[in-house]
Amino acid sequence: MIKGFDCATKLTLTTAKRLRSEGFEYVARYLGNSWKSFDKTEVTVIKEAGLKLISIFQKSANHAAYFTETQGIADAEEAMKYAAAVDQPRGTAIYFAVDFDSQSSHTKAIRIYFNAVRKTLKDYKLGVYGSYTTIQAVKGLVDYYWQTYAWSRGEVADFIHMHQYENDVKVAGVAIDRNTIKKSPGHWREGEKKETVVKLNQTEVTFIINTYTVKSGDTLSALAKKWGTTVKRLQELNEIKNVNLIKVGQIVKYESKAEAKSIN
Repeated sequence: MIKGFDCATKLTLTTAKRLRSEGFEYVARYLGNSWKSFDKTEVTVIKEAGLKLISIFQKSANHAAYFTETQGIADAEEAMKYAAAVDQPRGTAIYFAVDFDSQSSHTKAIRIYFNAVRKTLKDYKLGVYGSYTTIQAVKGLVDYYWQTYAWSRGEVADFIHMHQYENDVKVAGVAIDRNTIKKSPGHWREGEKKETVVKLNQTEVTFIINTYTVKSGDTLSALAKKWGTTVKRLQELNEIKNVNLIKVGQIVKYESKAEAKSIN
C-alpha cells in the first residue's frame, strides 16, 4: 500500500522528515493565502524530506449552494493564481473539494461547477475531492479522483486515484488525514517551463526545463547520460561546482526538447 496524507498544518523540515520516516510518500496541501496554505519555502521543505506534493484548492465548498458556474470560474482563476505563485509545474493536478454530503439532487449543480472549472483552468489538470456520490457525479469531467470515506457509506469507486480512509489522527505530532494512493495522483513532478528557443539550420527548437529529485545511488554522470546531455551542462544549469557531490533530495534541473519546427 502506498501511503499518503493531507493536512492543514504547515510543515517544517523536521515534521516533514518525521512523516516521511513513518512511511508516507505523498502529502496533499492547500493552495491559497490562509493559515493552512503552503508557500515556496514549504515546497522546498517537502521536496527535501522526500515527499511528493499534491495541490488542493478549497474555499468553503461545504454546502450545495456554493456550486455554481460563476463560482467555478472564480475558483479556477484563483487556483491558477496561487499555483503560479508557488511555481507549481504545468501538467500537474489541482484538486477542487466538494466537502459535504452531496446527494443525487445536487449532481446537476456540481457538474455545472466542474464544467466551469474545467473550461477556465489552464496549464493544470483537474481533480475532485469528495464522497462516493460526488465522485460518481463528475465521472468523465475531471482528470483525477480523490474519494473520502466520509459520507460514502462504505462504497469505494474503482477508478479513483486516492482514497482518504481516516480523518484527524496525530502522527509525528501533526494532525493528518490518512490516504491510500491507488494510481499516480497528478503530484508535482517533472515541471515544464519553456526557457530557450534555438535556431539551428532554419529549424527553431524549443527547450523545456524539467526538474528531478535526486535519489540514493544517483550520480551526475549517470543522470547526464539518461537525459542525453552533458555533465558540464547540468553543472551550468544547477550551479554545481563539485561533480561528485549531489545530495539525496536535491532538485536538479535538466533540459529536453519540446518541439522543433521549420522557419520559413
